Amino acid sequence: MERNRHVIFFRHYFRDFFDKQSEKVQEKIDDVLFLIAVAERIPRKFFKHIEGTVGWYEIRVEYQSNIYRIFCCFDEGNVVVLFNGFQKKSQKTPPIEIERALSIKKEYFHEKSKAGKKKNGKARKSSLTTFDEHLDKRYGRIGSAKRTEFEIKAKAFAIGEIIREERRLASMTQEQLAEKTGTKKSFISRIENGHSDIQLSTLYKLIELGLGRKISLMIQ
Repeated sequence: MERNRHVIFFRHYFRDFFDKQSEKVQEKIDDVLFLIAVAERIPRKFFKHIEGTVGWYEIRVEYQSNIYRIFCCFDEGNVVVLFNGFQKKSQKTPPIEIERALSIKKEYFHEKSKAGKKKNGKARKSSLTTFDEHLDKRYGRIGSAKRTEFEIKAKAFAIGEIIREERRLASMTQEQLAEKTGTKKSFISRIENGHSDIQLSTLYKLIELGLGRKISLMIQ
């Protein structure tokens, strides 16, 4: 799937949070980050602007009954920079986490400005980790068995959530989409939950005939 955004981690802050989580939570975080990288429109359940701020967002991850948040911002248009994360245990975001995130954001842009003035690209790069580098470390390089397994699962998750979001934007229920495309509600549910392989012909029916959107295919 084509990447619409580049996800990067600044220094060790995200990794400190990530490494403390269980393997299942880490896998869910990886799925959500993959979705953010490839989706044209990120479903709002996973990505939300923080009210009262300028250019400040939170990535939202849920696993079972637990809620996790990762602070981030955009840089240079399509670069999503991840900072600190935390497990949310109340309705309100802890002020200390917000203050920490703002401090890290300030550090990021200060370092970027400093590196630009000195034209020291190597020093700048050493403080950044790309999402692909993270995946290489976690699952192996592209083509390895473990990485292929992750890519298949992550793409199924992304397709399901993209369809769910497009259906929401079209104000359609699963029953209505199933009726319009000659399928069953249970099948739509399995796809939206990433639990079913989907043929290209079925994807075409759901996206173009059912939701009135267009599919763009690209081989790289």
